[in-house]
Amino acid sequence: SGHTNPSFPIARQLVKRGHSVTYLSSAVFKGAIEATGAAFVDEVEELSELMQPDPAKPRAENFMSAFLALATEFGKDAAHGYGNIKQWAATHNIAIERQLPAFLRFFSEENGALKFDAAVYDNLMLGVVAHACRLLNLPAVALCTVAGPGSMEVLTREMASNEGMTLEDMDRLSFDDEDGAKAVARLRERYPSLELPSHPFSCGTWQYIGGPRAMTLVTTIEPLRDPISDNVSEALRAADVRFTYIGPSLDVKGAKRAGGFIFDAHNEEPEDDEPKLHRHRSDLTDSSDAPLAALQEAKQLNASVVAIYISLGTVITSDMPMSGWTARLTDAEGKEYGITGKQLCQSVFTAAFEEFGASERGEGRSSYAQACEEGAPLLIVSAGPQLDALEGLSVPPNALCRSYVAQVDILQSDLVDMFVTHGGQNSFMESMANGVPLVVVPGFADQPVNGRKAEAMGVGLAVARPEEDTEAVLARYVQDLRAAMRSVFEQEKFRAKAREMGALIAGAGGSARAADIAEAIAATARGSETAAASATAPRKSYGDMFREMSAQAEAEASK
Repeated sequence: SGHTNPSFPIARQLVKRGHSVTYLSSAVFKGAIEATGAAFVDEVEELSELMQPDPAKPRAENFMSAFLALATEFGKDAAHGYGNIKQWAATHNIAIERQLPAFLRFFSEENGALKFDAAVYDNLMLGVVAHACRLLNLPAVALCTVAGPGSMEVLTREMASNEGMTLEDMDRLSFDDEDGAKAVARLRERYPSLELPSHPFSCGTWQYIGGPRAMTLVTTIEPLRDPISDNVSEALRAADVRFTYIGPSLDVKGAKRAGGFIFDAHNEEPEDDEPKLHRHRSDLTDSSDAPLAALQEAKQLNASVVAIYISLGTVITSDMPMSGWTARLTDAEGKEYGITGKQLCQSVFTAAFEEFGASERGEGRSSYAQACEEGAPLLIVSAGPQLDALEGLSVPPNALCRSYVAQVDILQSDLVDMFVTHGGQNSFMESMANGVPLVVVPGFADQPVNGRKAEAMGVGLAVARPEEDTEAVLARYVQDLRAAMRSVFEQEKFRAKAREMGALIAGAGGSARAADIAEAIAATARGSETAAASATAPRKSYGDMFREMSAQAEAEASK
């Protein structure tokens, strides 16, 4: 969801401007995609070489299961001593071979003409699209939903280190592995002009496209981008890869977004119910706007009510085998260690309930405002789609728990005082855009980096995921979480820094600027290079914006 949600506001903008937009994506996102006005095409149907390489065997049900099946097919899974990173490197070129033909077909008519004026693609999950666009000379916009090109380098290096590898080791494995080498040979024979860089991980630029017919949109602002190493920076310059930092891509109020998902349940969405405003009618199958309604009601009845929002993302609460509800961290041989996704989430919920829960006073409270009347904050918990998310927990009367919460709407309400988050890039930026301080509880990937960034910026605190699974470790984890939550909640300095970041992000342009650039890049397919140059021209520098903000603050202080 985190890679897909930022595209919805852009698609909505383009459809509103009269453009035809088509998504090739997972069925779990079909409802949210069609709500933008775009057309949906199921990736399972299109990516036949990846989803069903052997017609005699069952077809994979989704993208992730296809990649796991690919690793198993070639003996590069955990059962054969492959950790996640080693598996990724060893199957890198095999996966390209399995995906590329489908994207070339999808982008082209039978007569060879292009179906689309441009492609907008996720360069992290679908870097293969860059190869397809280069082969077809199709204008392209990459949507980078982490903190810039340096983020992937930092993240991959850290993950590789955890498995005892370097990025250079990954480079070598991707080409020296026997099956990978055979895939490379077949790719070069079939597509003579295809460029397969020899250093895809240590100098990872292959998933970007350079030149005037391409742009990479990054959903952060330049002061918050991760540092880029000299070798990657030089490679990007040599390839003429351009980046525009648009800030968070925020949608309109009430827009349908992709929430948590369970593939095995086929993401069956419950029908909306009447908002349930009392916790004794709480229902994790309720996906209505109850949380925002409860918050607004509580504020109307008691203006002093404050709110804490808790959400740990859509991946760790899913059934994804490598990062989801039952998954743990893995070592170099694919062996699991540490706590599960469920243990992480329930530790966070427990900490919040114990630290901020209101006392029970019978069943007479008719609203959350009354539950918070003695100063307890309203706790809004996006618990995810797992039906056992609150199993064994004591939910206090001032907590509203739902499987799905309209996060952007909640954060934009200006009624949330603190956000307890996994630290995914979207959540991080959405919180900063609205000046809400953070407690970051990272699970995996770029989340630990964002936790450290929050602390360095002074906008919040981070609590690391335990690497052991014992009662004592979990008890200490809950206590550390409680201390971090209390500290951020009570100290004004975190809110002040978050508001500063919100003011900075406001000038980035967001989804409207992204749509402008996508239109301009698409126009290059019709020979309009001038439009692209105008739309992608740099805006006022952040240095100038910092100076203007400082001058305004000094002027206010002198009054």
